[in-house]
Amino acid sequence: MSGRQVKLEHAEKGSILYHYTKSNGINGIINYNCFWATKSDFLNDPNEFSHIQGIIEDVCRENIKNPALREQFLKDSIYAVREKNREYFVLSFSKCRDSITMWSEFGYNIGFRSNEIIARIEEAAEIAYHGLVVYDTRQQKQLIRRIICASLPHLLHMPLDAILDAGSRDPRDGNYLKACRKFQKTAEVYAMFFKHEGFAQEQEYRFIFKKQKDTTVYFRPKDGFMLPYIEIPLSERNLPIEEIMVAPQNHIDLAKNGMEYMLQTKGYDADVSLSNIKLRY
Repeated sequence: MSGRQVKLEHAEKGSILYHYTKSNGINGIINYNCFWATKSDFLNDPNEFSHIQGIIEDVCRENIKNPALREQFLKDSIYAVREKNREYFVLSFSKCRDSITMWSEFGYNIGFRSNEIIARIEEAAEIAYHGLVVYDTRQQKQLIRRIICASLPHLLHMPLDAILDAGSRDPRDGNYLKACRKFQKTAEVYAMFFKHEGFAQEQEYRFIFKKQKDTTVYFRPKDGFMLPYIEIPLSERNLPIEEIMVAPQNHIDLAKNGMEYMLQTKGYDADVSLSNIKLRY
């Protein structure tokens, strides 16, 4: 159910996905065809993957009026997720070509033809999920409400109240346990794609990779701590790069010239552009 019921918006055909990165990152991507996916709990949002809990609690308050049934359902489905030790790594792109928010941290922006870069990543690693991050609270609630009020009753051929009543009489009731498991799995996926609306300007397009037993985890220093990541090595043929944009920065002319020369030596035919945003440093 989780795979069928999750509704993620994928990149449109012919669109461009932008990957913001620093100089060492762009060096690894251009010279070694390798992306780095960061461990989920080391991303810039401290509430990463937990923002959804408040959304679920709100939806349950609005649609499950009996407090005892509501709390039991939350305890048996969502709160149990905290106990599980699943590790995910995230590779982020953006729909935004020229973002002042992103330029505050990154120096370059690589624009990839979306359908081609998605295919290349799929060749290189098993993608658990990919799609646009959802920032709008109303949309987040709508997606969760649809699972609770429509998908679960349809799956079990029972009204929601009947499912919850069965669980209150017998917490081991088969239909109730099935509803809890199915909701938990679906909500766990949405947790990776729901973020606070304060991050909406990022317009993030996200790839999720689940850590496997044979996955090698690497570490790099960042701001005084060690950042865990995994490598996503693509095949050796050139990447589907449409353009590279240089952030507003000091020595912007050298940054542009160096990038043009780098692309030329690697056999790329892609434009190098300067950000349209003007900043004084």
